[in-house]
Amino acid sequence: MANPIVRGFRKLTQFSGRDTRGEFWPYAGVVFALMMILGGVAGFVVMAGITGEFVPPVVAPAASASSLAPSDTVRVEVVETYPSPFAVMPDFTLFFWVQGATVLVFIGLMAAAVVRRLHDRNLPGWWGLAPVPFVTFGVFGVLLMLKTIMDTGMPNFALGGLLFLNNLLYMVTLIGLIIVLAQKGTPGPNRYGAARASGSEPEPVSDWTRGG
Repeated sequence: MANPIVRGFRKLTQFSGRDTRGEFWPYAGVVFALMMILGGVAGFVVMAGITGEFVPPVVAPAASASSLAPSDTVRVEVVETYPSPFAVMPDFTLFFWVQGATVLVFIGLMAAAVVRRLHDRNLPGWWGLAPVPFVTFGVFGVLLMLKTIMDTGMPNFALGGLLFLNNLLYMVTLIGLIIVLAQKGTPGPNRYGAARASGSEPEPVSDWTRGG
């Protein structure tokens, strides 16, 4: 049997046919590790640039009443004001754009392999899209939250609640998909082709060929 990792990269655009667990998981593990390393390095570089360029605003101390000239007719009260802690935070927009791009690359590398693994379970490849809307909303929702903070100095708590709920749904759909992908494929032929045998490549059948 061909190396499953090499095979996975060679079939990046093949959304037809079937992949066994032994063909899918080594490739998925390597792709995940690569994306973690690349995302971590890219994130570190971006964060270093952001924190290096960030200069916190200087708040001048307010004058105290004792430093003012005494007056019998005028009473002066000085109230010291400080900016919101959210208003002086660095701009992390570029960091989240980089992380979002890393997620998109990961999805692109895994898409065909996930579809073929689902075919081996006799399931349509569309099931693999279940977590995608939630991860997409998460990335753009965080970016919108950052923009709101930078524009107003305060977070949007309603959006924060939606992001929390979105993350819960994302975890549920992701774990559900992983459980499905981890199960044994259907024995023998199914609507997506013959079962994978050692050293063989059966004629692939796609979702569109079988209508689902």
